[in-house]
Amino acid sequence: MTPTNPPSDEVITLSKVTPKAGQKDSFVEIQTQFQQSVAPEIEGLIGGRFYAAEDGESFVIMSRFRSRDDLDNWTGSPRFAEHMNRVRPLLEAAKPGRFTALYQSGTV
Repeated sequence: MTPTNPPSDEVITLSKVTPKAGQKDSFVEIQTQFQQSVAPEIEGLIGGRFYAAEDGESFVIMSRFRSRDDLDNWTGSPRFAEHMNRVRPLLEAAKPGRFTALYQSGTV
């Protein structure tokens, strides 16, 4: 793999989430269905991943956006708010963050 220069305005969101006891399956079902049905319609979304931690209790959600404006438009949308209203009651903890690339290689 040859390293490449990162795009200037691309942004990644990473959220580590831990569902409440007994809510893991419901959270996975809602989040997976949401990502499969809504993601193709999100303007500027390059892609995303949904990972289960080896501890069996937490997850990481990664979303890659073409620009901060695209991300801000998405997170300010009624559709995003509706989704958050569905999943927030299922979560014990959620730690979101936004990141920009300093270095990249491959297609992750």
